[in-house]
Amino acid sequence: MSKIKENYMKVIELFFKISYLFLVLGTFNSYIYSSPIQSVLVKMALLTGGLLILFRMIQFKRYRKVPCMILMLLFCGSMMFSAIMNRKYGIIGDLKWIIWTGLQFFGLYLCDVERDHSQYKREFAIIANMMILYACICSVVSLGMLITKSTIIWDTKEGERMISGFVWGRLWGVYTDPNYAAVFTVVVILLLILFLVRSKHVWMKIVYFLCIGVNFLFLVFTDSRTGEIALLCSGGFCIFMICIRKGFSKKKTVSTGISVIACLLLGIVLAGSIYVVKTQYNQKLSPMLAEIFSKEKEDIKINRSEKQNQAEQNTGQNVKKQNIEKSVRQQNIEEDVSSGRFAIWESGLEVWKTAPVYGTGYTTFIPYTKEILPDTYVVNNPQGDYVSLHNAFLNTLVYQGIIGFVIFIMIGLRIVMYIWKPILQAEISEYCDMIFVLACIGAVVVSMFFLLEGTYTNSPGSFVLWTFSGYLMHYACRIRKEN
Repeated sequence: MSKIKENYMKVIELFFKISYLFLVLGTFNSYIYSSPIQSVLVKMALLTGGLLILFRMIQFKRYRKVPCMILMLLFCGSMMFSAIMNRKYGIIGDLKWIIWTGLQFFGLYLCDVERDHSQYKREFAIIANMMILYACICSVVSLGMLITKSTIIWDTKEGERMISGFVWGRLWGVYTDPNYAAVFTVVVILLLILFLVRSKHVWMKIVYFLCIGVNFLFLVFTDSRTGEIALLCSGGFCIFMICIRKGFSKKKTVSTGISVIACLLLGIVLAGSIYVVKTQYNQKLSPMLAEIFSKEKEDIKINRSEKQNQAEQNTGQNVKKQNIEKSVRQQNIEEDVSSGRFAIWESGLEVWKTAPVYGTGYTTFIPYTKEILPDTYVVNNPQGDYVSLHNAFLNTLVYQGIIGFVIFIMIGLRIVMYIWKPILQAEISEYCDMIFVLACIGAVVVSMFFLLEGTYTNSPGSFVLWTFSGYLMHYACRIRKEN
């Protein structure tokens, strides 16, 4: 009987994680998000997640020793407290996000400490390969949009603006936001490198290498500095930790020095390759492709004599428009390296000071701010209202006050402190696997300094943060129990 229970729990857990993965991928895909499929994905994630948490409550003894569970319950309690204190601005929206946060904590992160770790390894392989397959397809399609200079903008029935293709000098592709797409792509690149190193077949190594190239090209043309910083930090972390472990010398100082130099070389190579790819494309490939596609359009024209000039004029205007938009973005970056984030962060701190203990709530942040501080930047600027402060940690501080912020930081520190020692003591093969998984989490954490990521969002980054943290926590629990 216990074997049957264990098997159906494994199936439900895997099915929920796959359902949630489909949900977050669909949420950040312009075509899926604006279609009826999205509502189906939401219902599937809620249904399977609810069943999983219900069964885990029945088998509470198998999960009670997982670190951070009490802290996560307190964090959800802090969300509830903030929602109640700001109930006059609306409470339903915050209650919904308590449910989604609970699914992230107790569905994605929570693990069965009595299960063999090889089973979670297989689960990780299934999910990682799904992410890789999806990212590669999206990157290929998106690069096709870049080559053809496709730009598609439409409004959903709910009035939301959807953007796809090459817009404002950046490659959005099929994603709803190039920054979140870039962070997800960084995670996929790290997974591809891990599988490339693992693979024993030459043809699979070639496939992984080509996939890395496609995803790297997509990352470059998203023009996302957040993605580039995440790749540099996570890649540098992998190199540093692996060099330290293998050791180039018996002397620690020499080994550390070589590791630092290797990280610096990685930074130079990444920065140089990104610069070369962009400049070569803009100077040589883009004008050539524009000419090719303009000629293809001309051949289709019925009346060449009248419409040929019009096609060339439109092509010239499109290329010129893209160049203008790109130069405007570059000019804005030169004028404000933070792209307006400094003003948003300063305004967020102003709002936090009005409710420092319990915060403003997440969905009630805008109505609260408009009533209490109507002249502050986040609700009084040319761009419109900023629901997010473009910093996950500052978001937590403002939305849940010092209570929620402290609990959130304690969760992060507790996870790191618990998994760090078992990872450092692991065998070299497992050590490399764990370091790459930790680097994927690190890429998301880096992006949290610039985006609404990790919490208060159903994003690919949030999925990676809590699911992969759960895998590392299970490994650490098993090792500590054996020792």
